[in-house]
Amino acid sequence: MNLHHRLFLISTMFSLLFLSACASMNPAYDLSKVKFTLDHISAVRVAGIDLMDITSLDELNVFQMARATLAVSRENLPLELTLQLKSENPLANKVAATLTSIDWMLILDGRETISGTLEEYVTLAAGEMQDIPLRLSLNMFEFFNEKTSMDLLDLALAFASQDGGIPPGVALKIRPSIDTPFGPITYGKPFLIEPGKKQRQKSETREF
Repeated sequence: MNLHHRLFLISTMFSLLFLSACASMNPAYDLSKVKFTLDHISAVRVAGIDLMDITSLDELNVFQMARATLAVSRENLPLELTLQLKSENPLANKVAATLTSIDWMLILDGRETISGTLEEYVTLAAGEMQDIPLRLSLNMFEFFNEKTSMDLLDLALAFASQDGGIPPGVALKIRPSIDTPFGPITYGKPFLIEPGKKQRQKSETREF
Protein backbone atom coordinates (compact mmCIF):
# COMPACT_ATOMS: atom_id res chain seq x y z
CA MET A 1 0.00 0.00 0.00
CA ASN A 2 1.54 3.31 -1.04
CA LEU A 3 1.70 6.43 1.10
CA HIS A 4 -1.17 8.10 -0.74
CA HIS A 5 -3.54 5.21 0.03
CA ARG A 6 -2.47 5.14 3.67
CA LEU A 7 -3.12 8.83 4.10
CA PHE A 8 -6.53 8.43 2.44
CA LEU A 9 -7.50 5.58 4.80
CA ILE A 10 -6.31 7.47 7.88
CA SER A 11 -8.25 10.57 6.79
CA THR A 12 -11.39 8.49 6.20
CA MET A 13 -11.13 6.84 9.62
CA PHE A 14 -10.78 10.18 11.40
CA SER A 15 -13.78 11.55 9.47
CA LEU A 16 -15.92 8.59 10.51
CA LEU A 17 -14.85 8.92 14.13
CA PHE A 18 -15.65 12.63 14.08
CA LEU A 19 -19.11 12.08 12.59
CA SER A 20 -19.82 9.34 15.15
CA ALA A 21 -18.81 11.62 18.01
CA CYS A 22 -21.03 14.41 16.70
CA ALA A 23 -23.97 12.03 16.41
CA SER A 24 -23.50 10.82 19.96
CA MET A 25 -23.38 14.41 21.26
CA ASN A 26 -26.65 15.49 19.63
CA PRO A 27 -28.77 14.36 22.63
CA ALA A 28 -26.73 16.70 24.87
CA TYR A 29 -27.97 19.68 22.91
CA ASP A 30 -31.55 18.42 23.19
CA LEU A 31 -31.15 18.38 26.97
CA SER A 32 -30.83 22.15 26.88
CA LYS A 33 -34.56 22.11 26.03
CA VAL A 34 -35.60 21.00 29.54
CA LYS A 35 -38.68 23.13 30.22
CA PHE A 36 -39.45 25.15 33.35
CA THR A 37 -42.80 26.63 34.37
CA LEU A 38 -43.99 28.66 37.33
CA ASP A 39 -46.61 26.31 38.76
CA HIS A 40 -48.08 27.43 42.09
CA ILE A 41 -47.47 28.93 45.52
CA SER A 42 -47.38 26.49 48.42
CA ALA A 43 -46.62 28.83 51.35
CA VAL A 44 -47.04 32.53 52.16
CA ARG A 45 -46.08 34.26 55.40
CA VAL A 46 -45.88 37.95 56.20
CA ALA A 47 -44.31 39.13 59.46
CA GLY A 48 -44.37 35.48 60.52
CA ILE A 49 -48.13 35.16 59.95
CA ASP A 50 -49.32 32.23 57.82
CA LEU A 51 -51.65 33.65 55.18
CA MET A 52 -52.52 30.50 53.26
CA ASP A 53 -55.88 30.06 55.00
CA ILE A 54 -56.72 33.77 55.22
CA THR A 55 -58.79 35.41 52.47
CA SER A 56 -59.09 38.97 53.85
CA LEU A 57 -57.41 41.19 56.42
CA ASP A 58 -60.60 41.07 58.50
CA GLU A 59 -59.76 37.45 59.36
CA LEU A 60 -56.55 38.41 61.19
CA ASN A 61 -56.93 38.07 64.94
CA VAL A 62 -55.85 40.72 67.45
CA PHE A 63 -52.39 39.24 67.97
CA GLN A 64 -51.72 38.84 64.24
CA MET A 65 -52.82 42.38 63.51
CA ALA A 66 -50.61 43.68 66.31
CA ARG A 67 -47.63 41.78 64.90
CA ALA A 68 -48.28 43.13 61.41
CA THR A 69 -48.76 46.68 62.72
CA LEU A 70 -45.47 46.51 64.62
CA ALA A 71 -43.64 45.25 61.52
CA VAL A 72 -45.12 48.08 59.44
CA SER A 73 -44.15 50.69 62.05
CA ARG A 74 -40.55 49.44 61.87
CA GLU A 75 -40.65 49.46 58.06
CA ASN A 76 -39.60 45.82 58.08
CA LEU A 77 -42.40 43.73 56.64
CA PRO A 78 -40.88 40.36 55.71
CA LEU A 79 -42.72 38.42 53.00
CA GLU A 80 -41.82 34.74 52.74
CA LEU A 81 -42.94 32.76 49.70
CA THR A 82 -42.47 29.22 48.50
CA LEU A 83 -42.86 29.14 44.73
CA GLN A 84 -43.14 25.75 43.09
CA LEU A 85 -41.31 25.43 39.81
CA LYS A 86 -42.14 22.55 37.51
CA SER A 87 -39.40 21.10 35.33
CA GLU A 88 -39.91 18.71 32.41
CA ASN A 89 -37.23 16.73 30.62
CA PRO A 90 -38.80 15.82 27.23
CA LEU A 91 -39.16 12.10 26.52
CA ALA A 92 -37.32 12.64 23.23
CA ASN A 93 -34.12 13.21 25.18
CA LYS A 94 -34.16 9.52 26.23
CA VAL A 95 -31.61 10.14 28.99
CA ALA A 96 -31.87 11.55 32.50
CA ALA A 97 -30.35 14.87 33.47
CA THR A 98 -29.51 16.34 36.87
CA LEU A 99 -30.39 19.89 37.76
CA THR A 100 -27.45 21.21 39.81
CA SER A 101 -28.39 24.87 40.37
CA ILE A 102 -30.69 27.70 39.32
CA ASP A 103 -29.77 31.38 39.32
CA TRP A 104 -33.03 33.27 39.87
CA MET A 105 -34.51 36.74 40.17
CA LEU A 106 -38.02 37.51 41.45
CA ILE A 107 -40.06 39.99 39.40
CA LEU A 108 -43.04 41.68 41.06
CA ASP A 109 -45.30 44.01 39.07
CA GLY A 110 -42.53 44.34 36.48
CA ARG A 111 -40.02 45.34 39.17
CA GLU A 112 -36.82 43.44 39.84
CA THR A 113 -36.57 42.52 43.51
CA ILE A 114 -34.40 39.84 45.11
CA SER A 115 -32.11 37.34 43.42
CA GLY A 116 -30.06 34.32 44.43
CA THR A 117 -29.01 30.78 43.56
CA LEU A 118 -30.80 27.55 44.38
CA GLU A 119 -28.20 24.82 44.76
CA GLU A 120 -30.06 21.53 44.89
CA TYR A 121 -29.51 18.35 42.92
CA VAL A 122 -32.73 17.21 41.25
CA THR A 123 -32.85 14.19 38.93
CA LEU A 124 -34.85 14.88 35.77
CA ALA A 125 -35.81 11.57 34.17
CA ALA A 126 -36.73 11.65 30.48
CA GLY A 127 -40.46 12.15 29.99
CA GLU A 128 -41.12 13.10 33.63
CA MET A 129 -41.91 16.27 35.55
CA GLN A 130 -40.46 17.35 38.87
CA ASP A 131 -41.57 19.98 41.37
CA ILE A 132 -38.80 22.25 42.63
CA PRO A 133 -39.61 24.40 45.69
CA LEU A 134 -38.01 27.84 45.67
CA ARG A 135 -38.14 29.59 49.06
CA LEU A 136 -37.91 33.38 48.90
CA SER A 137 -37.88 36.13 51.51
CA LEU A 138 -37.88 39.91 51.09
CA ASN A 139 -38.68 43.06 53.01
CA MET A 140 -41.62 44.59 51.16
CA PHE A 141 -40.66 48.11 52.26
CA GLU A 142 -37.46 47.89 50.22
CA PHE A 143 -39.38 47.57 46.97
CA PHE A 144 -42.83 49.03 47.63
CA ASN A 145 -42.14 51.88 50.04
CA GLU A 146 -44.49 54.22 48.16
CA LYS A 147 -47.47 52.08 49.18
CA THR A 148 -49.40 52.44 52.44
CA SER A 149 -49.19 49.80 55.16
CA MET A 150 -52.63 48.44 54.23
CA ASP A 151 -51.62 48.29 50.57
CA LEU A 152 -48.59 46.22 51.54
CA LEU A 153 -50.70 43.83 53.60
CA ASP A 154 -53.22 43.51 50.77
CA LEU A 155 -50.39 42.82 48.34
CA ALA A 156 -49.01 40.11 50.61
CA LEU A 157 -52.47 38.60 51.00
CA ALA A 158 -52.88 38.47 47.22
CA PHE A 159 -50.20 35.78 47.09
CA ALA A 160 -52.26 33.54 49.37
CA SER A 161 -55.78 34.23 48.11
CA GLN A 162 -55.42 32.48 44.75
CA ASP A 163 -55.89 28.91 46.04
CA GLY A 164 -52.26 28.24 45.28
CA GLY A 165 -52.37 30.00 41.93
CA ILE A 166 -49.76 32.58 40.97
CA PRO A 167 -51.22 36.10 41.07
CA PRO A 168 -50.71 38.47 38.12
CA GLY A 169 -47.47 40.41 38.16
CA VAL A 170 -45.34 37.60 39.59
CA ALA A 171 -42.57 36.19 37.41
CA LEU A 172 -39.12 34.65 37.68
CA LYS A 173 -36.03 35.11 35.60
CA ILE A 174 -33.90 31.97 35.82
CA ARG A 175 -30.71 30.45 34.44
CA PRO A 176 -30.45 26.72 35.22
CA SER A 177 -27.35 24.54 35.18
CA ILE A 178 -27.83 20.89 34.21
CA ASP A 179 -25.46 17.94 34.41
CA THR A 180 -25.87 15.29 31.72
CA PRO A 181 -24.13 12.08 30.64
CA PHE A 182 -22.50 14.25 27.97
CA GLY A 183 -21.23 16.91 30.36
CA PRO A 184 -22.62 20.00 32.13
CA ILE A 185 -24.93 22.46 30.38
CA THR A 186 -25.54 26.02 31.61
CA TYR A 187 -28.20 28.05 29.82
CA GLY A 188 -26.37 30.89 28.09
CA LYS A 189 -28.79 33.68 29.06
CA PRO A 190 -31.46 34.02 31.75
CA PHE A 191 -35.05 33.62 30.59
CA LEU A 192 -38.35 34.76 32.00
CA ILE A 193 -41.07 32.39 33.19
CA GLU A 194 -44.54 33.65 34.01
CA PRO A 195 -47.62 31.81 35.29
CA GLY A 196 -49.63 30.28 32.47
CA LYS A 197 -46.99 31.13 29.88
CA LYS A 198 -44.14 29.21 28.29
CA GLN A 199 -40.60 30.21 29.18
CA ARG A 200 -39.16 32.77 26.84
CA GLN A 201 -35.55 33.60 26.22
CA LYS A 202 -33.81 36.76 27.35
CA SER A 203 -36.16 39.14 29.07
CA GLU A 204 -35.66 42.88 28.98
CA THR A 205 -34.53 42.91 32.62
CA ARG A 206 -30.86 42.92 33.55
CA GLU A 207 -28.83 39.74 33.82
CA PHE A 208 -27.68 38.39 37.17
